[in-house]
Amino acid sequence: MSLTPSSLDSPTPPIWQSPNMTDQEIVYDIFNYILEMLEPNGADASYCYERATMVPPITAESLAELDMHRIINNPKLRHDVNFDRDLHFRPNLDGSKGRQKVKSAEQYWQALEGELFMLAFGAQMKMQAADPKIVAYWERVLKHSQRRLRSMFEAIRDILKTLVPDYEQKTVIERLDVDLIMQEISNGVCDLLSLSTWLTKVLKAHCAPMRDDMVDEMQQDIEVGALEVRHEKLVSGLRQLLSILEAMKLDVANHQIRHMRPLLVDDTVNFQRHYNAHRIATGKIDVCKARKWFDAELENLTTPSYQATHLQALTSALLKDVLFNESNPIPPTFYLDSDRLKCIRLDVRSTVCYSLCRKVLAELAPTRVTSSELLRAQGALHASISAIVGISGRFTERIENIAVEIVRILLILEGRYPPLDTSLLGIVEQKLAVALNPASEAFDQIARDTCDRLLPKVTMSVEEHIRLSALDLQNALITPTSNQLPPPPIGFGAVLAPPEPTRNYDPDDDIVRRLTHVICLHWNVWADLVYLAPMPAEPEMSDAESPTSPGSSESLSPTMPIARAVYAPGKKWLPVGVTVTAVSTGIPTPASSPETKPEQHSPGSPSQSDAQQEQESLDAQQQQQHPT
Repeated sequence: MSLTPSSLDSPTPPIWQSPNMTDQEIVYDIFNYILEMLEPNGADASYCYERATMVPPITAESLAELDMHRIINNPKLRHDVNFDRDLHFRPNLDGSKGRQKVKSAEQYWQALEGELFMLAFGAQMKMQAADPKIVAYWERVLKHSQRRLRSMFEAIRDILKTLVPDYEQKTVIERLDVDLIMQEISNGVCDLLSLSTWLTKVLKAHCAPMRDDMVDEMQQDIEVGALEVRHEKLVSGLRQLLSILEAMKLDVANHQIRHMRPLLVDDTVNFQRHYNAHRIATGKIDVCKARKWFDAELENLTTPSYQATHLQALTSALLKDVLFNESNPIPPTFYLDSDRLKCIRLDVRSTVCYSLCRKVLAELAPTRVTSSELLRAQGALHASISAIVGISGRFTERIENIAVEIVRILLILEGRYPPLDTSLLGIVEQKLAVALNPASEAFDQIARDTCDRLLPKVTMSVEEHIRLSALDLQNALITPTSNQLPPPPIGFGAVLAPPEPTRNYDPDDDIVRRLTHVICLHWNVWADLVYLAPMPAEPEMSDAESPTSPGSSESLSPTMPIARAVYAPGKKWLPVGVTVTAVSTGIPTPASSPETKPEQHSPGSPSQSDAQQEQESLDAQQQQQHPT
């Protein structure tokens, strides 16, 4: 089935269209053809054809992070998998960057529709032309019209090659011969029906059954587009095809993570010790800054009559940073926990703000209200505030709404609601504005009370779990999703609630558990590297002679650890083990660290530069958080 329409009413090209035109004039003609002749969105298609990216939204390169050797050499993923049993990949369309991706993709598909129109239109006009000069003109138009379709078919071929076993690789390459396909399209003889039928067969043979409906829709759109010469349908089919290939890659990657998770978690400490020893030796981590932060808290806790332990110092320093040190960046050794600690800080700050709101309610409550009634009212307020501030925890931006709820509850306690007392509303808003200011005395006092309450709980929990392996830590501290019970709701009136837990509910339990996990894992990785290691002396030599200078760090540093896995043809990735290069886990010094030769990799194994791609992105992120 030809991509070219069987009949296309169009005027004969004007005589000024000649083979002597410049390439720029040819391209300008293409823009005008799309603008004037493509209905109904010629203007948008012409604009996008000129401006949109030349690369498809989904390519083999954009999906490369889903390859197994990239997964097991991704330090952030290997760290995050410790804290999330259900860690999985998904398309990232969140935030402003996500919206930009969606917009860019929409422009690309509109541009592709314009290109398909021009290829069909140009091929038809070439066949109708009798004058050799006009034929030459349309050949140039067809050549310059091919902006995106070639890279589209190349992306389809390259992604599909990663999803089929070795014995099907040759068939994929032959059937998706991009040069041949583009030549057939230019001559108007490309059989898209046959191609879509073959693709459907291959995809259904290798994708999950739940993807079959998507494959059928893709085939139907391509067939309708080819038979009825509807370019928007062809674009829809190609768009669905790339989405299916992306979904298949995600399915395979998530399957691999599920099966590799215990192995990756169990190897966390070993891998990170080697990985971070390399980063320390190459000057990627400011060891002195982290050590000074740690030693300062150890000295602060130690008195003439009491010697604090190193683990107590780490626990205390981190908790105080979470509560009181929001303006300063966390120590560089916590670079993989940065987002996690921000979430914990937000939750702890929310706890402080909840306490302050409850305190404002208690201060204004009628004296005749009993303690039990006040507790019920504070519980109802807590539930209402949760709905008001949401997961963002931005209390200061919702002061007016919180004040309305406090006034409503106060009037209910006094037995005179409705109507709302606007005079009382102003008083409550003023009290909340003062109390919720982090610089206020009330906020600071509640924060210190929270720290005093949490510190012994976290310290005890850390001491209980510090000797566990990474896998045992996850089993002990990460509750399976199916077993999680929300705290019982509190409010006025009857409620339908799940059964009460067998033990008393502690609102601090979640924070304690999360901090314990971070601290225990962090200590097991970094204790010998930084906190218990000899304090590195300040370098007295010049930058050119410094062991951490760019000219010498590579020869003195341990080799970047490379994890490996084996691929079984025709099957999924098989986790046969994760190994790393044998390097010292201590901090190397010029006197004792011999030069390490790069490891020779077998064909197909991940290269040194591949493994460092994630490190480079982490370095960039850390530089933003720790500006020099």
